[in-house]
Amino acid sequence: MPQFTNHYSRKDRGIVTLNTCYMNHRISDVIKGSIACELELAPEDTLLTINGEKIKDALHYRYLTQGEEIVLEIEKPDGEVWELEIEKDPDEELGLVFALPNMSPTRKCKNNCIFCFVAQQPKGLRESLYLKDDDPWLSYVMGNYITLTNLDDGDIERMAHFHLSPLRISVHAADMDLRCEMMGNKKAGNLFKILDIFSAAGITMHFQAVICRGINDGEKLRETIEKLSQQQGAQSLAIVPAGLTSHREGLPPLTQFSAKEAEQVIKIVEEYQQLFRKDKGTAFVFAADEWYIMTCTPFPKYDLYEDFPQLDNGVGMIRLFEQAFMDAAKLSTPLKLPKKNIGIITGTAASKFMQSLATQFEIQHPNIKIKIYTIKNNFFGELITVSGLLTGQDILAQLGKDISSDVLFIPENAFRAETTTMLDGTTLAQLSETLGIPIKIGKTDGSLFYNQLIKEE
Repeated sequence: MPQFTNHYSRKDRGIVTLNTCYMNHRISDVIKGSIACELELAPEDTLLTINGEKIKDALHYRYLTQGEEIVLEIEKPDGEVWELEIEKDPDEELGLVFALPNMSPTRKCKNNCIFCFVAQQPKGLRESLYLKDDDPWLSYVMGNYITLTNLDDGDIERMAHFHLSPLRISVHAADMDLRCEMMGNKKAGNLFKILDIFSAAGITMHFQAVICRGINDGEKLRETIEKLSQQQGAQSLAIVPAGLTSHREGLPPLTQFSAKEAEQVIKIVEEYQQLFRKDKGTAFVFAADEWYIMTCTPFPKYDLYEDFPQLDNGVGMIRLFEQAFMDAAKLSTPLKLPKKNIGIITGTAASKFMQSLATQFEIQHPNIKIKIYTIKNNFFGELITVSGLLTGQDILAQLGKDISSDVLFIPENAFRAETTTMLDGTTLAQLSETLGIPIKIGKTDGSLFYNQLIKEE
C-alpha cells in the first residue's frame, strides 16, 4: 500500500534553485482511481526523483516504476517536498500524466527523405504541421514510426534494456546504400545492427516501407520483404506508396505509379503473403489500400488482414470500416425513419466505396437519400486522394451553396485530433455557416457511422 513517510521543504534541504530537468516532470493530470490519486498528488506537482534517481526521460521513468517497491520524491507548488513509499504490482501504473509526455524534448527527425510529406506541404499552415518527430517513446506509446537514425549507442542500449516493445520502424529498403540515399542520412546504414540488438532483447517490431516508383520497388522491394521477414521479432510490414503533393519545389523528382506498375507491387506482396502463410502462419507483409484503389482491384477479404496490425498505415481500413458498417446494418432494428437527405464528404480514393455503402443503406432505409460529395484535393494536389488530407477551402470551393442535403457529414480524420479544425484552419462552425446547413463529424468506425446516419448524431 502507498504511504507517506516524510514531508519537508526545499529550503530545509538547502535547495535554492530548481534544476531545469525537474521542469520537464511537472504533473499535468492525475488519473482517477490510480495510486497517484490515492496519494493525493495533483496537477502542478513536480516529480523530482524515483528511488533517489533524477529521471532522464519517459524511458527511464517507465523502467524505474516497474518495481514492486519504489520511493517518489514530489515537490508541491508551495515548495514542500513529499517523500512517498509505494508498494504495488510490478506492472501497475502510477497514474501520472506529465506536461511533457516524453519527459524530455521530443526527438526530431534528422533525415532528408526524398519522399518526406512534411517537406511537400504548402506554406502558411500551423507551425506544428512542419515539425518532424522521430522519437522512440512516441513509437511505443502512440504507434509513430521511427527511423532510428537519431539515436546513439547509449540510446539503443537503454531501449533494449528497458524492453521498449513493440516498436514501429520505418525501413524503406533493406539495401543499406539505397536506404541511406533515400533518407539522406549516412546513419541509416546501421539499421540491421540495431534491429539485431532489439531482437536479442525480445523486442517485437512492426515495419513500414514507403515505395517510390523506380527506386525501391521491383527487386529492391523483394529484397526488403525477404530480409525483414527473417528478422527475429518482426511482426508485420506495410508497403505504402509515396504520397506526392504539388508542392515539391526543390525536391528530387518522383512520379506516381501507373495502374499497371501498382498491380506489380500488389502481385509481389500477395506472392510473399501466400509463402509466409504457409511457412510462418501469418501473411506478415500487407499492401496499403491505396494500391488497390490505384488499380481498381478488389480489396483482400476481411480475414486476410488478420488482426489488422498496420491500420495506421492505411492497410485494411476500408475493409474494416465496411465490415463494421455491415455488421451494424444486420443488427439494426427496422425503423420507419422520416424522410431525410444526407450528404457525405469524401476524397476521391474512397468515393466509389462510400457510394456502394450509401446504396446499400438506402435499400434498407428507403426514406433516407444519401449523396456522396467527392472532393478533389487542390490544396495538396490531385494525387493526394485520401479523406484525411481534405481541407475546408476545397470543400467550400467545390460545393458552393447549391447543396440539396439537409445535413452533411465530414470524416473525422479530416479534423485535427479532438478538435473541429481542419488542416487549413477552417473550422466546423465556419463550414456550417458558409454552406448554410448543419455539419456533423462522421465517425471513422463503420458501426458508429451507420448509427450516425440513422440518428443523425
